[in-house]
Amino acid sequence: MLLPILNRRRLLAGLGLGPLVIRSAGGAAAEGAEIPLGFVIPFTGATGPYGPDMKKAADLATRTINEAGGILGGRKLRLFIEDEETSATASVTATRKLLEVNRVEMVGGFWGSPPSLAAKPLIVAANKVQMVSAAAPAITEGDTKNLVYRFQAKSTQWGPAGARILKDLGVRKVALLAQQNPFIVAMVEPFKAEMAKLGGTVTDVVMYNPDQASYRAEVQKAFGPEPEAVFVLALLTDMVAIAKEIYRGGFRSKVLALGTGADADGAFLKSVSPEVAEGIHHLQPAPPLNGASYKRFVSAMGAPEGTVFLFAGNMYDQVCVTALAMEHAGSTEAPVWAKSIRPVCNPPGEAVDDVVKALALVRLGRDIDFVGAGATCDFNDQGDQLNRSFLHQVIEGGKNRIVDVIG
Repeated sequence: MLLPILNRRRLLAGLGLGPLVIRSAGGAAAEGAEIPLGFVIPFTGATGPYGPDMKKAADLATRTINEAGGILGGRKLRLFIEDEETSATASVTATRKLLEVNRVEMVGGFWGSPPSLAAKPLIVAANKVQMVSAAAPAITEGDTKNLVYRFQAKSTQWGPAGARILKDLGVRKVALLAQQNPFIVAMVEPFKAEMAKLGGTVTDVVMYNPDQASYRAEVQKAFGPEPEAVFVLALLTDMVAIAKEIYRGGFRSKVLALGTGADADGAFLKSVSPEVAEGIHHLQPAPPLNGASYKRFVSAMGAPEGTVFLFAGNMYDQVCVTALAMEHAGSTEAPVWAKSIRPVCNPPGEAVDDVVKALALVRLGRDIDFVGAGATCDFNDQGDQLNRSFLHQVIEGGKNRIVDVIG
């Protein structure tokens, strides 16, 4: 939903974004000038709950690098941030501004798949780097000129993870209730294949369109035959409505949902009563919860030990990887420094999870294997992130309880 212009300005100002979205980058090509980086992050719409922590993490990484002396002989990073609005149209507008007005060297962020896909042609045509936290396979497909990198698990990986969780829950017969969008549709066939491999059966696949007035008919179709479980592939707004329909209908099937719907950084639990949420299992890609880099990140974010940031770490990593690749390449030209992303992120090399130390090693000519806050930051030739884990949680008594981490 698009907010009135006045309200959006007030929102962005409240998030500390006012100066970031209106200032011009200036002469970034000059020696010693600031290096402009752009981010398109959701602050409004269905995925808006993720935006504030994503921004805070990007700011943290930038401040950490700048306070340590910057990169390329003392040049400082400068962030320009725009609201994705959970909208492909808004994403295109924001991306054009970042590229044409702020003259950024990369455009990162991009929580959602439709906004990522809509902005991709503009960024690639401008020969700049796109970094996303979105899952649709098409984002890294086609001729990306080696400029597109995914800091997230592909949606084709989410389905098999869900199948393994359902097996652990003792479920053999399951129905699917899924929103029609590129991110979610790509999960369906891999899920069905993994269920078959594990000896399970998918009894039905019920698709629905986003932003429907009601999901009652679809819930009845999926839950009415009483499968052992229903895997609900939804985003926040529709998951809230679906969960209420499940509760109202008195259905007994177990529910496994995507964390994008049944978590959303706690927004789901704030949107439904405890009895509606009770017993819902959910999954989504997880950071290395027990890793030193992630624990240090949680502390730097000012959060209690054990806090689960599902997407903020990806933003921190995008800034760090950009700085490391630029330093490695000795250049801010995107087609040049993009070639340094894998050399600073993938093995072999000295594993290092502190960006300041990593930059120092790069300057010494040492090979490094950067380990991020959100993931290990290893990439394949398509720019897809490897070795992602999934967090399985269940809602009990109005709170999330961690069940397991699925490799």
